[in-house]
Amino acid sequence: MADRITRTLHQGFFSRLANSFFGILVGIVMIPGSVLLVSWNEYRTVHRSRGLAEAEKAVVKVADAFEIDPAQNNQLVHLSGTATTEESLSDPEFGVELKALRLQRSVEMFQWVEHKETKTRDKIGGGKETITTYTYDRRWHDGRANSDSFEERNGHENPALRFAAHSAVTNHATLGAYHLQSSLVESKMTSWKDIPWDLNTVLAKFDEPMKAHFKNENGRLYYSAGLPMASEPQVGDLRIQFRAVEPTEVSVLSKQTDSELTPFKTSNGESIEHLMIGKVSAEEMFISLKAQNTMLAWLLRIGGWILSIVGFSLITSPLKTLAAIIPPIGRLVGTMSFIVAFLLGTIVTLISVAVAWIAVRPVFGIALLLVAGGAIYLLTRRTKSTAVSTEPFAVSGPPSIPPPLPNS
Repeated sequence: MADRITRTLHQGFFSRLANSFFGILVGIVMIPGSVLLVSWNEYRTVHRSRGLAEAEKAVVKVADAFEIDPAQNNQLVHLSGTATTEESLSDPEFGVELKALRLQRSVEMFQWVEHKETKTRDKIGGGKETITTYTYDRRWHDGRANSDSFEERNGHENPALRFAAHSAVTNHATLGAYHLQSSLVESKMTSWKDIPWDLNTVLAKFDEPMKAHFKNENGRLYYSAGLPMASEPQVGDLRIQFRAVEPTEVSVLSKQTDSELTPFKTSNGESIEHLMIGKVSAEEMFISLKAQNTMLAWLLRIGGWILSIVGFSLITSPLKTLAAIIPPIGRLVGTMSFIVAFLLGTIVTLISVAVAWIAVRPVFGIALLLVAGGAIYLLTRRTKSTAVSTEPFAVSGPPSIPPPLPNS
């Protein structure tokens, strides 16, 4: 079942104009912000790259994870082996218990979910109409959607979770003779497997009336406030799944401190600690770390670029608002304003990256400056050519009168 609600908001011309002038102030802040973000990102990228290069030269390969060499203390080591534990993890509410690196109870609830779709259109005279459509349907969803924030709460209330999600991680994970930090296990080991379980065992702590609300539904524990019927779920019904990360082969880059594996600090302060599933060489692990650094660098560059474009768009927004008195002209001006904002945002981002790179890679930095200069040249040339193309109509006067035709 799904239902739909529509809300229409009307905004007058002067209200739009006031908002667009306020947008200028926001845009003026966003553009320097984008420059700072891009510049900091380039510094961070180079700093991280140098730290990784230093670490790659300093890494010591441990042949046997069950033998600890005291001479390697405080050094960056690479080792492979089976990450395991003798600690049993348990679920506090259900009778699930086993030796595992991680244990998780995930919970889905059949509930109301809100979807929002917004469309805007300009009105003659400079006003704007915003039409927002809220669609509600019932479906299985992780956790609980906060129905208190729905646009239409009446008839779409989601009850509180009878059983919430739960997660546990071992504090006694080992790799050969070494101890693995629980933070490393939790952040890197995500190879979940379903746990086999018995209905009577997981319900051992509940009384008989409560047990009637549960059933085993295709390997998931199904709960309902009424009679559990998976074919006709009711709002508030739960599907509970038990999963674990079991002992598995891993490869680790970390600092050896006696039997402890902790983050390694390079001379420039970069932290090196990495875990990958399977037997992975030190060279491959550094390739992975470098790829992560490159990916983050590009994400932040794109983020700074978008921030700059949005900033220039806000600065030029009053032009679009003024032209929107006649909607077709407003759309045309809006398109032209976006093109200008796109070009200016791109130029600012290129210059920011180039200036940041000149100190470390002059050739690359200068090349980017040349590209930015070319973009500026093309933009100004386009503007000048447009102006010049109108001059003949302004100065040449009326066209000459052709000679009369000869008499027939």
